[in-house]
Amino acid sequence: MEKMTVYSAADVARYLTKRLKKGKKTRPGGKRGRAIERLTRLETEQGVAGLVQATLEKEDLLKQIVSDRTILDGQQASVTQEEILKILDRLEVIDGEDIRSLTRALRSTQGLESSVKEAKRRLAEVESTIAELLARKEIAEAFEDRIAQRVAVIRSARNVESLQRLIEKCELARMELLARRNNENVTLTGADNETIEKYASIRLKALGKIDELMGHEEVYYETKKRELLEYRRQLLNGGFVETASIRDEVMKIVSHSQLGIPVLLRGHLGAGKTEVALHVARKYFGYEPEFISGSEEATKYDIYGRTQIGVRPEKDRIREFEHHMREYVRWNPEAPKEELKEVEKQYYQAIVVRGLTISFFQYGPLVRAMREGKPLIIDEMDGIPHSIIMRLNHVLTRRPGDTVKIQENGGGDIIVKKGFAVLATGNIKSARYKREELDAAFLSRWWSNDIKYTPQDETYQILVASLLDKRGNLQIKGPDDLEDLKRLTEAAAEIQRVFTGEQLDYFGEGADAAREIPASLQKSVLSLRHLWNIVRPWKARNFDRPLESYILNEFIKPAVVEDQVYLVQLFCRFRFFKTWKPDKFGIPGLTEAKVLAFQGKQTDQTAR
Repeated sequence: MEKMTVYSAADVARYLTKRLKKGKKTRPGGKRGRAIERLTRLETEQGVAGLVQATLEKEDLLKQIVSDRTILDGQQASVTQEEILKILDRLEVIDGEDIRSLTRALRSTQGLESSVKEAKRRLAEVESTIAELLARKEIAEAFEDRIAQRVAVIRSARNVESLQRLIEKCELARMELLARRNNENVTLTGADNETIEKYASIRLKALGKIDELMGHEEVYYETKKRELLEYRRQLLNGGFVETASIRDEVMKIVSHSQLGIPVLLRGHLGAGKTEVALHVARKYFGYEPEFISGSEEATKYDIYGRTQIGVRPEKDRIREFEHHMREYVRWNPEAPKEELKEVEKQYYQAIVVRGLTISFFQYGPLVRAMREGKPLIIDEMDGIPHSIIMRLNHVLTRRPGDTVKIQENGGGDIIVKKGFAVLATGNIKSARYKREELDAAFLSRWWSNDIKYTPQDETYQILVASLLDKRGNLQIKGPDDLEDLKRLTEAAAEIQRVFTGEQLDYFGEGADAAREIPASLQKSVLSLRHLWNIVRPWKARNFDRPLESYILNEFIKPAVVEDQVYLVQLFCRFRFFKTWKPDKFGIPGLTEAKVLAFQGKQTDQTAR
């Protein structure tokens, strides 16, 4: 291994401090170098805090300027806001001058130009502040110590992450070894067992080191902050967040897939079955999977492929024509010009003019996955007709190197490539989902696993992460916003329990306690995807309205009409909409009596 240069936390701190001192210089004694008194401890701490803040602001300003300049470079400059205001101030309303040229001179990028100008002005101020603070010896030394401490904490937090990845990689390596021996149909050797035992030892030691590092308070909080920032990154990059509970499920899926066992993920609406399957395919198999969407209209051709009639591009026909002419000349070097001219004419007519269409077999997603060694996802498999899905029986047990005959392609052979795996999703059996009954013998070939809704504590962490800025600072207007977010996750958990039937609500809207009929939600469940759709616009609009307004507009109103009144009642149980009037909701059937009852207020009317 190549030898690396290692810098201590103190080395890094000194380097960063020197870099900052290269800016504007300010003599501590003023213009005449007059001696000044030493700072108190409080003044030093305040100076360090100001220096840290100024350093972060400088970094943000530089990034903003560079980013905006890349957009503005090469574009014609716009009239400035100041110029517009001056013209408007002197403009006479009656008999005024023609300002059409002013409108044309205002570019869509004018806002960026103004921002860059203001950022440069502010950057000069910040650099001056940094120079003044660093000129004080006490502040510079204390700042250097602060940086050294932060570097040490960050390194420890990164080590926690590295140890966690080490544990995961050892587990993947162990599963790969088991899968290989399984595919070879051989028992584990003594060396194999020793290797597996070493992986177990590495895991135990790594967990011990993690506990030791996390025992330091600053390292613990830095690690949690980095975890939340990773949740934020995953949310912004696609919406799927791999929490600890999801990671456990994912590792089970990967272990069975590597053994060649097809995996069936069951779950209720919004539980994230398809997202989990896609995540496994992309992260752990390294491929964008082939995909089959289950529906009653699905045919065998949608799965295996079909013969197509296509138009050959003209350039391909001309290329073939030229190839045949070259071959003819090569084999008939003595042919006279008249003969070559006649052959050219015949070839041109046969290949370029009449050779317009061709028939070819277009492989379906299942065949492509086998040929290319990619995962196949069958989404909502229980929605595919039984006669179609049963044809998969033979394919499910195929291993790399096996040959599969494709009837739709005239019995053509396909060799299964390494990496082929089958992941399917389906709904948990209930009256809510109209699905095909899967054959017991067919299901016995699968490893099935139920995908649950994200646990409430992890849901809360994800929503908090969605409100963080890029440095992990929480952007809210006050503590009440966090309390609202917590109550939102509590409401989501209850709605999920009611939707799945885990919780029977005999006091909910539509219930009949006398006949033991609980209230129910037909099609509405507050999944993580819906929660993100509520919180995202709330944050984007700078928390301009209470969270409950976004709950109503982003979730309750888009729900089916049959569920809307009951959803209002469920949210009222968690202290949302406590002062709202019926007309503010705009929901059919939501009377004043019902609203008062949901809010727990006294009324002489009967809720109806």
